[in-house]
Amino acid sequence: MLGTIKIDEIYETEITGLENEGSGVCKINQMIVFVPKALPGEKVRIRITEKKKNFARGKIVEILKSSDKRIESKCPYYEECGGCNLRHQTSKENLKFKKEKIETALKRIGKLDVKVEDTIPSLKEDNYRNKVSFKVEDNRIGFYGEGTYQLIDIDYCLLAQKQINDSLNVIKSYLKENDNEIKSVTIKYGNAMDEILIDIYSLNNTDIKILDYLTTNINNLKSVIYNDKVVYGNGYIKEVSNGLMFNVSAKSFFQVNSVQTEKLYDEIIKQSNLSKEDVVLDLYCGTGTITSIVSKYVKKVIGIEIVEDAIIDAKENLKINNISNVKFICGDATKEINKIKEKVDVVIVDPPRKGIDRKAIAIMKKISPKKIVYVSCNPVTMARDLSYLKDLYDVKKVVPVDMFPNTSHVETVCVLERK
Repeated sequence: MLGTIKIDEIYETEITGLENEGSGVCKINQMIVFVPKALPGEKVRIRITEKKKNFARGKIVEILKSSDKRIESKCPYYEECGGCNLRHQTSKENLKFKKEKIETALKRIGKLDVKVEDTIPSLKEDNYRNKVSFKVEDNRIGFYGEGTYQLIDIDYCLLAQKQINDSLNVIKSYLKENDNEIKSVTIKYGNAMDEILIDIYSLNNTDIKILDYLTTNINNLKSVIYNDKVVYGNGYIKEVSNGLMFNVSAKSFFQVNSVQTEKLYDEIIKQSNLSKEDVVLDLYCGTGTITSIVSKYVKKVIGIEIVEDAIIDAKENLKINNISNVKFICGDATKEINKIKEKVDVVIVDPPRKGIDRKAIAIMKKISPKKIVYVSCNPVTMARDLSYLKDLYDVKKVVPVDMFPNTSHVETVCVLERK
């Protein structure tokens, strides 16, 4: 009978595959069970931690037969922390998994049978993140445990760049010595000038006293934001990518893997095959990184973004880089596209994880560019959106880029051409 398993019971089972987020998959009494940090081919004893109507979750109690793809994690917090989830598998296998999850999404959701290129590996597999958000609780700082709200107190994060870990330890020292009501701390690192930005959220305004401690003990501190107000510096750090300089504020989006970002944008340029006669539309343009980088290859770029602060940053980035063939529009893409008078040749779209709005897809079809370059951090919503476009467009290229080593996440560059 389906689902005759009990929470906290121990079961012996064999892992048959990996699901989209990297957990092992098995069946117990006909019910699908997801097991984090388990690998295909492994025989394990698991404890059931959660049971839903159609599936359950379990946790490894003992590995009876180990996969030859299993490696020892270098992170002392890995078993409990929810920050990364594929440290127990070889890098080669992780790259293969990311390619296969895109293939699966395209076939099952997009009903598309297209070739997916091999995943472009990251030059750095650790110490690559230029932004990390930490939780704070009872004078401790770290991450929540996997699937819980239990704080794991950490001294360093292997994914984070060294400068972020150095700043984390200064903050840890302060928290140990001072009672506080700080709830979260985000640390960003800018590679252009070796700068640190710290964004603090607290329930108590008197916690602003941490500012003196930070400015005294972090030499490369450039800016501090406290409860959404800039209290030190100008609110920006600078990031260099593909030969251009960008201002990055606390809330503005910038890819978290600086070195691999260059590879991602190079791939967008390469696969777009742009010409000096092209007019390009960059939807969900954010602070205009792709917009600015693409600009030197084309006649004109129009960037649309609904977040006003992002557009302010984007316009400033144009001045910094002396770019004159870009126009930014602040507003809802579905409304603003209709106002564009130029014939658009290429649309570049890098949407949030939820994908593209159906109205925006309809308008993209209406303006009918010869090419669409879809950049995605979520293969599932990408596959769904491509299925809506396949009546008018053929998928010509799908290139995975490993922006997030040691995790199940992957970035994809997908090129569509009008039929």
